[in-house]
Amino acid sequence: MRSTQRTDGSPPVPGPSDKVARVVDAVHGLPGRPLPGAQAEALARALGGCLEAATVTIALWLPLPAGHDADPAAEHTVQEYWWTAAGAEAAAPGTGAAPVRLCDGEQVLADLVIEPPAAAERLLRWPELHTVTRLLVSDIQAQLITGDAERLIGQSDLLLADARLRAAGEMEHQRYQLERDLHDGAQHHMVALQMSLAMVEYQLGAGNAVEAGRHLDRLREMLASTEEVLHTTATGLLAPLADHGLVTALAARLGTLDTVTLDIDAQLTDRRYPPEVETAVYLACLEAVSNAHKHAPGAAVTLTLRASCRGLSFEVADTGPGFDTGGRMPLRQLAARLASVDGTLTVRSSPNTGTLVSGFVAS
Repeated sequence: MRSTQRTDGSPPVPGPSDKVARVVDAVHGLPGRPLPGAQAEALARALGGCLEAATVTIALWLPLPAGHDADPAAEHTVQEYWWTAAGAEAAAPGTGAAPVRLCDGEQVLADLVIEPPAAAERLLRWPELHTVTRLLVSDIQAQLITGDAERLIGQSDLLLADARLRAAGEMEHQRYQLERDLHDGAQHHMVALQMSLAMVEYQLGAGNAVEAGRHLDRLREMLASTEEVLHTTATGLLAPLADHGLVTALAARLGTLDTVTLDIDAQLTDRRYPPEVETAVYLACLEAVSNAHKHAPGAAVTLTLRASCRGLSFEVADTGPGFDTGGRMPLRQLAARLASVDGTLTVRSSPNTGTLVSGFVAS
């Protein structure tokens, strides 16, 4: 039976079936693709009209989102939707009817707060309307949970893409760092090997077998240390520098070369500078010496390292043929390395006068 006819001739009173139809139509009859929130508001409004209520509040229970900052003891969040009849005032909390809890088995879907209490009683007396309301609330809750899950998946996709981009950037940075370490470390060693081999060839060509043998012994020693140099480059070119300081690291790398003379300020022996400064100066010195060996083979090279109240300075001078800079700034990579620690680089050279590479980093 859908309605009850009044005996006084007035319009029929809608029965439970009519109310069910009105509630379903109110929610499913929304135009377009309504959001869950719009459906919940329409449900509250339809229930209010059918139950002759003053206010209807639907407090949906939703699972806690991943990474939430809520109370650790909380098991869910509540999302509220409400409707108030025209001219009606909501009752103060705790003064009205007890909430009507809607459940699907043991899962709580929502709490309905309906004022006045008599309106809430009507819902409980009409099982058809109660059942339909529960089903509609369950559908709305499922849509909200699905929407949250889709947003989390979208965020996860963005985070994954960002992580991949960062990983690719880090790999590129590591590749570039390895290239620099090979350039500043292993390349310097290879240039020294080439020089020793050239000296052997030169002495043999000059008929000086004794001197050639001496250089050949030196070449054997350097070849034996090649594995150590490559291992140091692979595991960390700067480990000796970090462990023992600038003076010890430079002496270990350059002190055994016949053509290199080290002129190091005695007060630097036990003095340490910030790691980034020591790294920049150490690698700059190695690269400057390597360039001297490459472009002025056989020339004498002097590395001077000085400390003052102003800062740390170095010079790498060779007696090679020199070159015409043509107003250019050579060794730009070297200059950029020093600039990263607010240092400066100067290169002076001209034909037949050798080359002087000097750098300075302020304290």
